[in-house]
Amino acid sequence: MRHFHSLFAFLVLAVLPLVAQVGVKKGAVVYHGSASNTSAPATISESKVKEATPEWKRIQAESIDTDSAQGKQLLVQMNNRIREAAKSVAEAEGRDMVARKDDITDAQGRDVIDLTDKVIAKVAE
Repeated sequence: MRHFHSLFAFLVLAVLPLVAQVGVKKGAVVYHGSASNTSAPATISESKVKEATPEWKRIQAESIDTDSAQGKQLLVQMNNRIREAAKSVAEAEGRDMVARKDDITDAQGRDVIDLTDKVIAKVAE
């Protein structure tokens, strides 16, 4: 029984760092997953991904005011497209969280990769 308790304590201590919270800035944008239980975080450059979306290209090409009803509708569609693309790419890459670049303040020793190019390719489909 002692052996079981020792093994249990070891496993709890070994797994505990894997579920520790990743530090994020106040007001951080998380496109997929959660900072509180990530073991494989990733980031994207929000501005680069946004510029690749058809919605943002239309806003720019037609000089649509982002405060207008049409502009707001396009922004909602754009943000949904970015979130769906980030989730799809993250799942394909084995990442359980995607945040805006520079919003992660402490990765808790985790390897954080940049998925910007892959998410751009996905939103452009």
